[in-house]
Amino acid sequence: MEITGKELEKKIKNGEKVIVELWANWCSPCKIIKPIFEKVASENTTDVQMYTMDVDQNRDVAVKLGVRSVPTIKVINGGDVTKTKVGVLQEDEIKGLVQELING
Repeated sequence: MEITGKELEKKIKNGEKVIVELWANWCSPCKIIKPIFEKVASENTTDVQMYTMDVDQNRDVAVKLGVRSVPTIKVINGGDVTKTKVGVLQEDEIKGLVQELING
């Protein structure tokens, strides 16, 4: 479920459908959203891949993705970031991002 910056960059270059939740250990809101995101990811049976990534361990990729605060969710399709959500999202909102990505 946790992805490194290098692994994420490969998936982006391959044009894969990915939703990544960017977080940090020191971030209180991240501690709220992470279990919600992980629950949705564990129940996800689509071709959309869902990962979490620690911005402190992957600063270069976080900068490339334009992350300015955490938690941030990036929706990536065909090598491009198609949507960015900042802050704590509810379970149905995360599921909605998956559906949007499936539907193109």
